[in-house]
Amino acid sequence: MMSATRISTPWLATLNFAKGVPYVVVMVISLLMFRQMGLSVAETTALAALGYLPWVLKCWWKPWTQRMLSPLAWVLLTELLLVVTFTGMAFAFPTLWHVVLLLQLTAWLTAIHNVAADSLSSTATEKPRHRLTRELSRKFAVVIGQGVLVMLAGNLQVFYRHDMLYAWRLMFYLVAGLFLLLFFCHTLLQSGAPKDIIQNSPPRGSWRGALPLFLYPLSQAMIGKVSILFLIDTGSSGGLGLSPQEFGLVMGTVGIIALTVGGLLGTKAIRRFGFATCLWPMTASMFLPGIVYVALSYYQPDNLPLICLGVLVEQMGYGFGFALYLWLLRRISWREQGKSLMALSLMVGTVASGQLQQVLGYNGFFVTALVLSALTVASALMIRKIPTNK
Repeated sequence: MMSATRISTPWLATLNFAKGVPYVVVMVISLLMFRQMGLSVAETTALAALGYLPWVLKCWWKPWTQRMLSPLAWVLLTELLLVVTFTGMAFAFPTLWHVVLLLQLTAWLTAIHNVAADSLSSTATEKPRHRLTRELSRKFAVVIGQGVLVMLAGNLQVFYRHDMLYAWRLMFYLVAGLFLLLFFCHTLLQSGAPKDIIQNSPPRGSWRGALPLFLYPLSQAMIGKVSILFLIDTGSSGGLGLSPQEFGLVMGTVGIIALTVGGLLGTKAIRRFGFATCLWPMTASMFLPGIVYVALSYYQPDNLPLICLGVLVEQMGYGFGFALYLWLLRRISWREQGKSLMALSLMVGTVASGQLQQVLGYNGFFVTALVLSALTVASALMIRKIPTNK
């Protein structure tokens, strides 16, 4: 827990914005880059899965970072190092292993920055105004990263006659400049950061319920990364062939808004009706992504509004159902280990998804992932027995 201290709203907003952008680079933009570099779906998802590694190991390295430096020092240090890393990415592109190593460094810096930022901003989340600022800033960062930056890269590729190399390099220079600005802002406005933060050891428990927490998001983890590749792959490869600009609109704007609304509705439903009442309706909504992508991969529509509608439905359903999982994670005594377990599930699902898609194709893969959504139902049966803190 933290001591109750004041934190300025601008500091809170920019801090949480800085959390989201590099995460999107590692988890989403890297998929588009690797695919444009000619890697197969299996290779792309395997390399993207490495981005989860810092979060898988987080419950072990987090206490060490808290002893080494203050949260404010970590925020400033990681933001400065991210400037260097993104600049290096611009120089390294398109040399594959240089890009992979720098993305892995970006993932570690992002994870450490997130831990430090959470330590600073958690003092303010008791106030509704601050909670709203925190969530909106993070979602805005995802819209910028997954929507605006991807659209920009696509427009640059068109402007420079499909020069992929120049477009991605310019994008990374832009992100480096953004983080240089954030670093200077947070350095000059340190008075807005909370003071006298008290760090306690994270709660630990018996790990009872580890299996259902691992299984609940597994099938959705498999769909998550492959669905992105499905949207941008050509029709001859079984995809929908969206341009980067169209992808930025569909997934980076419509999808993020739908995910946010679904998550808010899920949280409100649990608060109003209770966990037990919401368990099965919210678990059932986790089938929507699989159903939508089975339909899209079978019919392969070229109508952009129809694709937007499909993504809206599946992202809202996913956000609604995943709110149940996040609610539970916040209330178990071993939540730090639970978060690492969630990251492991996402990592395993991402690696497995590419291998399955390579064998089954997009439609066969989404049908298989839909069938595997039964694991979510099985985990829901066990989740009810997990002891929680009220």
